[in-house]
Amino acid sequence: MTLIGNRGKRMQAAGERQLNMGLLLMRLGIAVTLLVNAVPKLLGGTQMWARVGKDLQFLQADFPFPAAGLTLLLLQVLGSIGMLTGGLFRISAVLLTAAYSLYFVNFFTIGYKTLPLYAAALACVCIGLMITGPGRFAVAVKIEKK
Repeated sequence: MTLIGNRGKRMQAAGERQLNMGLLLMRLGIAVTLLVNAVPKLLGGTQMWARVGKDLQFLQADFPFPAAGLTLLLLQVLGSIGMLTGGLFRISAVLLTAAYSLYFVNFFTIGYKTLPLYAAALACVCIGLMITGPGRFAVAVKIEKK
């Protein structure tokens, strides 16, 4: 459908603004939630990392619990910062998809009924964000325009 005239351009611009604002709100919501969850655990030291690593027992081949916990927390924090700023956005979305996929497998193997669904839903949201990109309201987009 093509829009003709100035009115059409305004309607198209309004729709684009709504799309970009929606992407911004999704990015901020996911990033802030993850940062509030992951940063205290990351700053908690090796005991906290070990606790997070023990939660992912299915990954433990010869990998120590603190290293597994630190790796997962770094994935979450780096992915959140990328989501928040919009810089390296698609890589950040892949990192968060990997983290949520690990949570999905973990919750599923433990036997939870609803937590795997939430982890899978958030992984799907991250895949969708990876496909759409950060939108116009990203730091990287603002830097490129200058």
